[in-house]
Amino acid sequence: MNKFLEKINKICEENKRVAIFIDMDGTINVYNVYPEEIVKQKMQEEYSETEPAQYIIDILKDISKISNIDLYILSLSKSVKITKEKKDWLKKYVPFINEENWIIITKELNEYSSENRDIVKAQKIKDLENKYDYFILLDDDHKILKEAQKIVGKNFSPFHISSVLV
Repeated sequence: MNKFLEKINKICEENKRVAIFIDMDGTINVYNVYPEEIVKQKMQEEYSETEPAQYIIDILKDISKISNIDLYILSLSKSVKITKEKKDWLKKYVPFINEENWIIITKELNEYSSENRDIVKAQKIKDLENKYDYFILLDDDHKILKEAQKIVGKNFSPFHISSVLV
């Protein structure tokens, strides 16, 4: 069994209600790096062709079968068009995560800014603190993971995507 899956099973055995928040870009799909001035345009044009990280998705599918865990998508998006593209991508590649558990925070709608981009995911997790005993964040951004650790605090495990691969 995958070590990450073992860790998640252990967390679920020790807690009644667990939520895992999963980033998209660079976590469950291949992140294409573009120059900053064209990243928004390129993502709007090419997001639907983004390759899934199938190994990660397969492990998440196994995790989704654990009875006391809820899976959430927690992703940042630069525009409403990219948000729509992300939703279409999720329907195609990750249909086992309920649509009502997709949290896509859109910059164009002023849901985040350059100043708060590293903490906004942690704030969304905190919004659900009365619903769950334990929280997990799976992301590829170290800064977001560290800020979430500070903000969410106890009953929280941040995992970098590399931990799923070992």
